[in-house]
Amino acid sequence: MWENDHLKKEIQDKLIEIAQTWIDWAGIPNKSVKDLILVGGNANFNYTEHSDIDVHILVDKSKLANCPELLDDYLKDKKELWNLTHNIKVHDHDVELYAQDSDAEFPVDQGVYSLLNSKWIAHPTHQDINYDNPHVIKKIDEYSNKIENLISGNAEDEAFEKLKTKFKNMRVSGLKRGGEFSNENLIFKELRNRGYFDRMNDYIKSKQDERLSI
Repeated sequence: MWENDHLKKEIQDKLIEIAQTWIDWAGIPNKSVKDLILVGGNANFNYTEHSDIDVHILVDKSKLANCPELLDDYLKDKKELWNLTHNIKVHDHDVELYAQDSDAEFPVDQGVYSLLNSKWIAHPTHQDINYDNPHVIKKIDEYSNKIENLISGNAEDEAFEKLKTKFKNMRVSGLKRGGEFSNENLIFKELRNRGYFDRMNDYIKSKQDERLSI
């Protein structure tokens, strides 16, 4: 994807096209868009074959509809609906899109690349990553076993929602404190790469479908 520390032009142009399509589809006024940025594994030194291409649309929320209590949920729902109805890849990597508040701070040590300005906003830094950390391995095993037990035990939705909230808060805390290479983020990404989050979401949807059917 990269050449001489810059994103290859054909990839950059394609990501901008994808992002603009999402912006139009989500009904976001172009005047509120401050930048399009590349973040996540493919903008860092810890990318893997499973890493998504994370494109965030930096949005000035003050220029959007005056419903702050609903806006975040609306943008999150748009992201989920897009992912359910599209399967867009660049060099076999899934492209994930999200509208982010332009005033939000970036996690520590995370690479942030401006697609519109063709330059790094924050350059990623090399760090030693210990994937064999016993604590990380232990937590991955604990959480994967817990998810398996909840599914096999036919647990209620609330148990999964509580666990998903825990994962979200754990990752946010890790990113703020230690960046992309924090233990919390490594645990989160490994569980995601192993498909456990997809399994939870599929289970919740199947239970809901069962309740709504007669």
